[in-house]
Amino acid sequence: MSSAFQASLEGGLARITQGQPLEVAYGSQVTLKNVFGKPVPCWLHSHQSTYPMIYENGRGSSHQQQVTCYPFKDVNNWWIVKDPGRHQLVVSNPPRPVRHGDVVQLVHGMTTRFLNTHDVAAPLSPHSQEVSCYVDYNVSMPSQNLWRLDIVNRDSDAGVWKTILSEVRLVHVNTSAVLKLSGAHLPDWGFRQLEVVGEKLSRGYHESTVWNVEEHRYGKSQEQEEREVELHSPTQMDVHRNLSFLARFLELQAQIHLLGNVVIWASASLATAVYTLLFFWYLLRRRRKICDLPEDSWLRWVLAGALCAGGWAVNYVPFFLMEKTLFLYHYLPALTFQILLLPVVLQHISDHLCRTQLLRSLFSALLVAWYSCACHVFNTLRPLTYGDKSLSPSELKALRWKDSWDILIRKYQ
Repeated sequence: MSSAFQASLEGGLARITQGQPLEVAYGSQVTLKNVFGKPVPCWLHSHQSTYPMIYENGRGSSHQQQVTCYPFKDVNNWWIVKDPGRHQLVVSNPPRPVRHGDVVQLVHGMTTRFLNTHDVAAPLSPHSQEVSCYVDYNVSMPSQNLWRLDIVNRDSDAGVWKTILSEVRLVHVNTSAVLKLSGAHLPDWGFRQLEVVGEKLSRGYHESTVWNVEEHRYGKSQEQEEREVELHSPTQMDVHRNLSFLARFLELQAQIHLLGNVVIWASASLATAVYTLLFFWYLLRRRRKICDLPEDSWLRWVLAGALCAGGWAVNYVPFFLMEKTLFLYHYLPALTFQILLLPVVLQHISDHLCRTQLLRSLFSALLVAWYSCACHVFNTLRPLTYGDKSLSPSELKALRWKDSWDILIRKYQ
């Protein structure tokens, strides 16, 4: 769920962000949330721990301070937007907004080290650059901490960086790499947090390279504390005015997880395999003048295959051959044709392969058991798919059938 949508609701994030400045200025203190939000929502994060000198595979690192994406709100998620040409880390009066195309530095609030990337391979993504906070070891590894702001959803090339509303990419000046959430979980030395990398622009645009400011406050000197009302009043934000009802409605309807039903998926795949085997078996026997099916039944069988199995192949094979990252929605059209083929195969088995009453009764019992399993799986995973009831942490963990299922368990105090 996007920051803009959450901030438009009463309570929660709206309570936290109420009255915060709208325009990000030099000296602003911000948290940066990744727009992609997968496998879980997370914020740009750093801490005093450094990357290990040598990784498990024997590859070396820069031994710089770790930069990760952390799926919980934390004091180490705060960064200061700094003007590279000035030493001050506070907002001027009046504030000087950051605009599209400006070059900035990001200073980690708790450790005061600069966000940095360089031509060192990332821990888990060796094709990408490591992202760190620069530690001066007095060796031949100079800091490379300049980032150019690219406002993706800007209205003009002079667009101002806005809290919550602006979706931005941070492009490294020296290497043209883009700050990106890789989504991989770091080992124990990285506290199982998510890897952040510098991805070359040539690899294309993706939501995982887009960030937005969720929480924002002005860093102020003692003089500016006395002028807090002057600084904040003109720039307070009201997300309700900037996010229309239609935009909120459309985003809410996209929050259904495409978890699916493992029984239906597996049965549909099995039906495709069974149809293929039976088709070639019948075809081989017909070549030998052995007709197991009446002519009209054979024609219906061939037509069903041309429509369903052919539709599956046309929608599946092109994506199978692609050398790019594929997602669930690439395979959904193919799955639709598989599901259409499932009742065709079941009916065929009942009519033509179950030739005795005993076999037909046994097959009917198996169908009832199969249908009951499908209903049970649907009912079990329904809270994850539709969110129709709240679950305790133990109940959520019980739904994790595979280790690769990242189910976020939020802790409330």
